[in-house]
Amino acid sequence: MIQFLPNNQISQQIAHAEQLIQQLVNQTQQASGQYQQLLNQELNNAKLLEQIAQREQQAAHIIQTALQGHQTALQQLQQISNICNQISHEQTTNSQVNAYSNMNNQQAFGVNHYSH
Repeated sequence: MIQFLPNNQISQQIAHAEQLIQQLVNQTQQASGQYQQLLNQELNNAKLLEQIAQREQQAAHIIQTALQGHQTALQQLQQISNICNQISHEQTTNSQVNAYSNMNNQQAFGVNHYSH
């Protein structure tokens, strides 16, 4: 046999169920609001990370350009050093040739500084 509850008990249970449903609705709305805040924060974080990535890429480009400049400067300094070495070698060779030439001239003409 099915027993029926009195109307007032049914009304109380329905009212209690409505309260529970309203609490669930409120909690769900609150959770939705929190998820929306989290979503907004993540979107802001993503934008900031994109900006940081762009700055890092710019910094890497600047460093790469500076490195290329340093490599060019090193090559130019090496070229200057080579030129200086060539000039120094030529001067040394010219000095030796001049000294040899002077010595030969003195011997050829019989120059004697002590004869006078």
